Amino acid sequence: MKRAILILAGIFLGMLAALDASGQAQVYTRKEKLKDFTAKTTKVVLSGEEFLDEALKESVGTTWTLSPYEFCTKEEFEKLKTSDKFYFLLVTKGRQKKEETAGIDLLTLVKGGEGASKSLDDMLEVVSFPFRAAEDPSGREFALLPAFLQIIQDHVSTLADTEMKAYSSLSAKDSKKLKTKRIYFWEEDLSKQVGQKVRQTLDDDIIIEEDEEDVDKVFVNGDVNTVVSYVVAPSVPVDGSVCYKMLLGSDTLELYYYKKHKITSKNGKGFLASDLKAIKSLSKK
Repeated sequence: MKRAILILAGIFLGMLAALDASGQAQVYTRKEKLKDFTAKTTKVVLSGEEFLDEALKESVGTTWTLSPYEFCTKEEFEKLKTSDKFYFLLVTKGRQKKEETAGIDLLTLVKGGEGASKSLDDMLEVVSFPFRAAEDPSGREFALLPAFLQIIQDHVSTLADTEMKAYSSLSAKDSKKLKTKRIYFWEEDLSKQVGQKVRQTLDDDIIIEEDEEDVDKVFVNGDVNTVVSYVVAPSVPVDGSVCYKMLLGSDTLELYYYKKHKITSKNGKGFLASDLKAIKSLSKK
């Protein structure tokens, strides 16, 4: 109910936008603001981090199809961000209230415009995707980056369909398709609360690998009808940090499972026992 009220309030405020010379109201709802995405150039902002920038160039080149794109530096972004001719995809910091510093990095897509003159927070955010731990990331983000970019595009492609969809959050598209998939978990993606008793209840199509390379190989090879796990959380979380849990399609690059929880003394980072119970139910033949 609260979310619906906020959406309706946003629509109403958008419709009270500036009047033109004839006195007729111009409608600037979120849907209207985002409908030009495919016609505008997306500037992919390079981070200055060599390995990440190379991965971005390669993955964007093979995956990004929803709009024209160009690469730019952080300095160019600062000069161009007030122009509504561009959208920008860049790595940003995600910090929770109880965290002294940002715990995770995000892949954030924003629209340029006059409101961007002060800071990134003043720009129209289209979507943010949990990317990696801000400190000491695993390195898996480089292998899985094509899926992240495709998921962002899949989400953005629906935002201009209706006003309600324009306010929708990132989510898994069709978790029921897990019935046809073999699921590979990296051991480190499981919370410490997932003990042997829980593991013994898992089906044969749910496989836990000790070596991350064995999981990433499944993804990189594009194995048919398989999904792999991915977790984004701070390397050293505090109570109140947020953990994001995903299952990514190796062959389709789709998002089949997407949940988050706040980290506490009882619920550490990684897939919880409740996640595995839900996934087992979704994947049951």
